[in-house]
Amino acid sequence: MKHESKGDAGEEYVNELAYQSYLKYWCYPNPKDIADDNKEICDLLISFRDILIIISVKNHSFDGNYERYKKRVIEKSTSQLNGAERKLFKSQREVYIKHPDREPELFEPGRYTKNYKLTINVGEQFEYYEFSDQEANKGFITILNKETFEAIIEELDTIKDFVEYLDERERLLSSGKKITVNCTEKDLLAEFLMNKREFNVDYKSEHIKETALNLSGSWNNYEKSSQLGRKKEANKISYFIDHIVKTDVLSLPDGETLARELMNSGRTERRLLAKTLIDLVKKYENDPDTLARRYTAYNGIGHLLIYYPPNVPEKEVDSMIQLAMVLYAYKTGYKEKEIVCIAATNGLKQYKFGMFQAFPPIPDATAKIYDRIILDIGWFRSMEPLYYMEKEYPDAED
Repeated sequence: MKHESKGDAGEEYVNELAYQSYLKYWCYPNPKDIADDNKEICDLLISFRDILIIISVKNHSFDGNYERYKKRVIEKSTSQLNGAERKLFKSQREVYIKHPDREPELFEPGRYTKNYKLTINVGEQFEYYEFSDQEANKGFITILNKETFEAIIEELDTIKDFVEYLDERERLLSSGKKITVNCTEKDLLAEFLMNKREFNVDYKSEHIKETALNLSGSWNNYEKSSQLGRKKEANKISYFIDHIVKTDVLSLPDGETLARELMNSGRTERRLLAKTLIDLVKKYENDPDTLARRYTAYNGIGHLLIYYPPNVPEKEVDSMIQLAMVLYAYKTGYKEKEIVCIAATNGLKQYKFGMFQAFPPIPDATAKIYDRIILDIGWFRSMEPLYYMEKEYPDAED
């Protein structure tokens, strides 16, 4: 097989996995600098809110020669990733990229606060490879093989969860300690997943100069654990959020903005959000006169969930959603500047969506109007907090 076709096959494989987990909408396969030389910037770019992930894909089959592997995979990929980073963030001119389903768009480097560089080798696998490449003044590069990338994509299938692992992994490997690695990357992932999203090694204390990752077998134990089975079963309901974003939200006029807010949460947070909405509908769907509401916040974004009776006219429901978001922002003191709303009726057969961005402070006259509306409709008379705790790994039932 020619190197070009091997490379294409590897890139297609990685793209498909990324599309499944992080939605194709934010994945840019083989983005090109279309306003200048039209050359490919990298193999895959994932752009989500203030997070940018630059990916280089290699399809090198290991033949026992590690030096050849380093040259063809690590060194070549590192050069490509650093070049992509320079073009995107340090170019003296504007860079335009194109998503397959959209018009060309200006790349805005100032929008991003987190930038990650990944090398993924999808060729013939071997377990014990270097986990990172670190060059002075050029940043940190994460190195993954095919099996590890598959495992990460399956276990951490939201951007929030994925970058939490990348961050903790980078902190460990770039800590300046001498680290002896007695495990595979998947063992490292299992340690992170089962240890409250941290590594159970002390790499922060100044007096510790070296440490060892004696984690061999952790991945096998994780896969066999009853906790994992309970987690996967509990997570099924969370994909309701992914589903409505993909099938309903993105098709709305300003659906991309709303979708970004909803998809900013991790998998356990989506599970709780979906459960809360479904429980709200089940509780009130037999009461034709009730407009029920729940409000919570994740990652600085307010989430307003509403049940509305099916006999309410559509225009009235739309107006009510907009008013509710405005009033909740006001009554919560604008702690969350952005509020997204999911409203549903009997049996979750129909959904409504909304988004509100607040720009406080508001004039006193406006506040008086809001107070009068709240008094007239009788909301917020008893703002009792409801406390929910959603464990990533649910306890076993007795």
